[in-house]
Amino acid sequence: MIKILHIIDFLCLGGAARSMIAISKYSSRLHEQLQHQVISLKEAAPSAVELAELGGMKFIDPVDVIARNQLIYEADLVHIHYWNNPQMFSFLHSELPPTRLIIWFHVSGDSAPQVITRDLINYADFAIPCNPHSYDLPVVRQLAPGIRQKKVGMVYDAADFERVQNIQPKPHDTFNVGYMGALAFSKMHPEYISMSAKANIPHVKFILCGGGDINLLQQQASALDSLNKFDFRSFVEDISSVISEFDVYGYPLCEDTYAAAELNLQEVMYAGIPPIVFPHGGIKKLVIDNYTGLVVNSELEYSQALEYLYHNPQERLRLGKNAKQYAEQIFGAENAAKQLNPIYHRLMETPKRTRQWSIPVDGSLLDEPVSLLDVVEIPAQFEGSKTFIESIGDTAPQFITSLTSEDINQLFAADEKIANSSTLLGLGEGGVLQYLNHYPQDGYLRLWVGLILERQGKTSEAMEQFINSIQFGSNHWRAFWYLAQAAEHLQETFILQQALDNLSHSVPNFVPAQEMRERLQTLLNSEFDLSSLNLREINYIIFPDWTQPEDELGLELQGVMKAIATHPNSEKTTLLIDTGNITGEDAELFLSSVVMNLLVQEDLDVTERLEISLVENLADIQWSALLPHIYARIVLEYEDKNALSQAKAETLTSYEIESLSQVPAEQFFFT
Repeated sequence: MIKILHIIDFLCLGGAARSMIAISKYSSRLHEQLQHQVISLKEAAPSAVELAELGGMKFIDPVDVIARNQLIYEADLVHIHYWNNPQMFSFLHSELPPTRLIIWFHVSGDSAPQVITRDLINYADFAIPCNPHSYDLPVVRQLAPGIRQKKVGMVYDAADFERVQNIQPKPHDTFNVGYMGALAFSKMHPEYISMSAKANIPHVKFILCGGGDINLLQQQASALDSLNKFDFRSFVEDISSVISEFDVYGYPLCEDTYAAAELNLQEVMYAGIPPIVFPHGGIKKLVIDNYTGLVVNSELEYSQALEYLYHNPQERLRLGKNAKQYAEQIFGAENAAKQLNPIYHRLMETPKRTRQWSIPVDGSLLDEPVSLLDVVEIPAQFEGSKTFIESIGDTAPQFITSLTSEDINQLFAADEKIANSSTLLGLGEGGVLQYLNHYPQDGYLRLWVGLILERQGKTSEAMEQFINSIQFGSNHWRAFWYLAQAAEHLQETFILQQALDNLSHSVPNFVPAQEMRERLQTLLNSEFDLSSLNLREINYIIFPDWTQPEDELGLELQGVMKAIATHPNSEKTTLLIDTGNITGEDAELFLSSVVMNLLVQEDLDVTERLEISLVENLADIQWSALLPHIYARIVLEYEDKNALSQAKAETLTSYEIESLSQVPAEQFFFT
């Protein structure tokens, strides 16, 4: 008995997991001595566990890493099902026991972030791209011939054709164009709705099955007055019933798609439905133009191809018949198992080996190209950024430049490219946001997500990411510049002032920041109205430390109010109280209790004798406008030193509470 342990990021009903389950099912049918087990790095979906076990694959849920490594140690072969995500990359970087290791790549591998890297191939005993396009990538072709022959082979992702056996077309009055899969622009063509709607076909119906940005797609269709042409059906498990309604399969994907050997495409071809596709990702080698389907190169060609197949039913029959025959001969789990089983048996003739990330198990380390990450020391706090960069290889060098360069022009150029990242690279599977969710305290991942969100017009979310990026160590001065730009856009003057103050300290000659400060000055002058503070002839200010015990702080504030309210010139006086680190609402609530205590205990209604105003979150420029109108500061025992310093109020004349009553009345007047 040969025990094969499969490891997958997420055991669900998605394509890679279905392929794994199907290949295991047919592998065991062809060779009963092969026993297949599976571990899911994320919590498995119960429906997928049930499907796996129905196919003869045993699901194991280890309680911890120690138990998982014990299962790896006991397995004869370990079969990794790879697509880029932080959980899988973290697993590959962990210390594993000796093993025979296969990596099957379920991505096209040529566009970031879903890339097949040299490190991945080096790490495996045997590497398997899942389509001809991926097998022909430079990362494979550039291997030494002996290494390539020894450790790389191509096996198509495996569709279980039992799902689509004996499909009979259902009668229908419309011309139906099918689509199954993720309804999101990280996968599908960004102009799917418009180029579909432009096809001049009477009674057309586009049937879309899958989850994703359905509301956005519906909005786009509605904007074109074409919503009636689209039928959104969400996820469908019984695909036979829906495929039986298709006349054509319209499967246009985005240019940087990671689609490899799409199971749904194999299934509809096996069912005799002709596909229309773009030559992107692994798709370009799955459909033979004008033989098993139509391959188009533009939005116009896509619309025209739909029209052509509508007007030529005999062509639909010809292409569909060829597609079915081709799928039967080339695709499917049984064909894949016939290729994969010999690989299993061949690896059983080799010893188990230990391995370490970035160290090839075959060949020489001296033959490997040197990465900048190999020579630049990256602080441990940016482990997430470093891991993300390793996962994408050299396909998006702007990220390593942003992390390591000391040239400001290079940094700005790199950050500009990051801001313009595709939907997939920025916010999709294996992208920056997914790595941030796994490494939430990585400052550079937050900086990059902020840049991407800001470019998408999500300025408020971007500003939050810039603030967090600085807090988590991404404190290069340009991070403050990005924060300042977002804050200016949102007119968050307090945050803008803080960012500009930091820039003035770090890069005092940075002209764009100087120009922004001038704009801020104009804004503040127009917004800050001193009359809102009800200033009088005599204006005092205090900076309470609101973190102190309420009883002690309250007694001190009572003393201040009583001293001023009982002075002969109290009716000409305003007491300004800085709210510091609490909200204005909380400060008002606290002060109302102080005023009430004076009324009850002293029979003193300070509101009749004294004007009290709260000072909340002033920027430096606003403090500069206010301070000349303040006569003096009253020194408190419980004083907020940080607030006092930020306001630059240390130079004001100061009085102790006890000495207020001794100040002659004429000294109160401001001159």
